[in-house]
Amino acid sequence: MTYFNLIKLNATSSTNDYLKNKYKKGNVSDGDLVWTINQTSGRGQRQNKWYSDFKDSLTFSIFRQFKDIEISNPFLISLIVSVGIHKALKELRIPNLNIKWPNDILSENKKIGGILIENFFTKGKLTASVIGVGLNLNQLSFQNIPNATSLRKVTGIIWDQQKLLDVLMQYLHRFLFQTNFQNLDNILIQYNDKLWKKNKRVAFESNSSNFMAIPKGVSIEGKLIIETDEKQILEKDTNQIRMLYNPNLL
Repeated sequence: MTYFNLIKLNATSSTNDYLKNKYKKGNVSDGDLVWTINQTSGRGQRQNKWYSDFKDSLTFSIFRQFKDIEISNPFLISLIVSVGIHKALKELRIPNLNIKWPNDILSENKKIGGILIENFFTKGKLTASVIGVGLNLNQLSFQNIPNATSLRKVTGIIWDQQKLLDVLMQYLHRFLFQTNFQNLDNILIQYNDKLWKKNKRVAFESNSSNFMAIPKGVSIEGKLIIETDEKQILEKDTNQIRMLYNPNLL
């Protein structure tokens, strides 16, 4: 079943940039999904590069328009997409799945995928989003990226791009097009239930120093709630702190 307007490309520098260019030219439609076999210059959060080997990853982007939908804050898009992808991968029996704040997908405590969302505003109102998704499928080696893994490494199965995309589309259509954006408390509970390192002491990086704290959950505004070693409860944005993989930082 087709849930999106599927646009398949042999190669492009970035599926997000492809849809953004279509948006700027006024020829993009709600539900456009661009899938490329080879993304040559993908991007992640904080302008990090998204490295993907030819045919060993799945990379695609979705255009979602919010003409008559009130989105109170941009994190809600990330919330919905993260939980939708988690549920799709759970159906496929990917083991030990977690969501690393704000929107990395982990299996066996290593990153198998990430989400990059770029939003468009009109007079301060969120009117559209380009939602990029990258998943490591069949790579067996990740040079200089010790915290990455692939679906093949955690399952022992060689994954087909099209079959995986078909399952993801079902869930992403349900979450992006059939969700009441005004009441996401239940989805936030699901997100927090799968929050990586919740209630465990973990390392963080900030502009001033590195420190240890305990993630307690994420607020509906997308802020990470942490408990410091001094028993302070703080809420932090993604531009204030970053959660690290290395548990032996300090």
